Amino acid sequence: MKWTEDGWLEMKDGSNLAKMEVEGMNGVNLSSRLSHDIFDDFNNEKYSIHFMTPYRNQDVDWVNTIERSGYLRIRGENSFFSQINPSIMATSATSFNYEFQAKVEFYPDHYSETAGMGLYYDSNNWIYAHLTHSESSGGIVLSLLQAKLGERIEFVHNNIAIPEGVVELKLVYNSGITDIFYRLNENMNWQVFVDNIDVLYLSDEGVNGAPGEIGGFTGLFNFIGSVDSHQHDSFAEFDYYSVKNY
Repeated sequence: MKWTEDGWLEMKDGSNLAKMEVEGMNGVNLSSRLSHDIFDDFNNEKYSIHFMTPYRNQDVDWVNTIERSGYLRIRGENSFFSQINPSIMATSATSFNYEFQAKVEFYPDHYSETAGMGLYYDSNNWIYAHLTHSESSGGIVLSLLQAKLGERIEFVHNNIAIPEGVVELKLVYNSGITDIFYRLNENMNWQVFVDNIDVLYLSDEGVNGAPGEIGGFTGLFNFIGSVDSHQHDSFAEFDYYSVKNY
């Protein structure tokens, strides 16, 4: 490639056809492999620039590290099925094999208040491990909710009591299959929450051609977030966010 005098990039030979072979690039030093791992403990005034937010802007009113030092506070808003102001902070998945971890503190008092982490493709396609209020037990539980081609799928038999409202979550992704783990403190071994979940559909290929679905735009994201479909007055606080690629 070469830059033209008026600042455009074009093929060196003037054509518009990509080449399988090109002349050697003398004097070009190739850099070492870049790491796409992410870690943010939210101890700075501004969180990592890697975070993106689907369908809305990042605004101090709903997401910030100011209101509680060392934590990312996310105020819950609309359902993740909505394209209007979902409270999601996401980073692009950059590997076919990786581990994603986050620690969340959340004290819901209504079943429509949730906070946690998961995988996100678009408003119709995601999976979300989260804390919420259980009407049957009257306490806080860890639950799993999935959206697949617009269908809501609840894992009703996978509820774990989280009495203190604080939990570390870990998602292990291996070529379209994911396992989700939890622990109540760092001295506890990771416990399996739900394993062997097929999430291959969270991709351009997975949604293209399905009725009502248009893929080929966002790609897969890891995310943390919160929902408050009750009164929009709850918030979750995240102690750290970590992605390690294999």
